[in-house]
Amino acid sequence: MLAPDALGRLLGDAEFAAAMERATAAFERYRKRLPIIPFAYSRSRLLLDARFEIVAMRWAPGAVSPIHDHGASRCWVLMLDGTLEVENFTRHDGPEARSPMLSADGRITLGRGDVDHRLAPTELHRVRNVCDVSAYSLQLYAAPIATYSVYDERTGQPRDATANCDVVLDLATL
Repeated sequence: MLAPDALGRLLGDAEFAAAMERATAAFERYRKRLPIIPFAYSRSRLLLDARFEIVAMRWAPGAVSPIHDHGASRCWVLMLDGTLEVENFTRHDGPEARSPMLSADGRITLGRGDVDHRLAPTELHRVRNVCDVSAYSLQLYAAPIATYSVYDERTGQPRDATANCDVVLDLATL
């Protein structure tokens, strides 16, 4: 895993880094409590604060997200275990465009200890677990995520989505 000072530099906020360190240290205590949904991912809230929230995700083999943004939230992803493939997209809003245009901007592979981030609403991605075992990640959303947009790959047309959690766990008691 990342050294605490490296995590703090990546997140840019000591409080965010300390919360992520606590969630990372508690991983083995909550790992088996994260729901498994075949061919999908589950979201489990660990901490909710006025400034941010931390969500643990379990990505079943074959799980894939739609192309999405993170609404008004910035998002950092820390891989706890396993491997995820991330396809990056950029949203381009032209002055005469009736809907956003999407362009693919490559792929990255995230493994244990890697951090990825989305810091603007135009930074989109699709995430998939291409392995035959579950992958686990921590998401820190600043501000807490309530709504976001999901994009149709063919048309670029967005639709609103609500960020729901399958389970709420209390990081303080883990």
